[in-house]
Amino acid sequence: MRIETLLQRLEQSQAELARDALQQPQGRDLFEYGKVVGIYAGLELAKTVLIDTVAESERKDFNP
Repeated sequence: MRIETLLQRLEQSQAELARDALQQPQGRDLFEYGKVVGIYAGLELAKTVLIDTVAESERKDFNP
């Protein structure tokens, strides 16, 4: 699987999570809100780690 595909899937999951949270904001308590925010942040962290890992690998390949 390509890195671009993984990033697209993570971004798609983030967008769906945000859309779902905004469509049904009523009835959510603070725990639910925190859970959604945490999942969104986790997906953002996964994207950052993936990008950083690829960049590090490319630097190592460039500087033998």
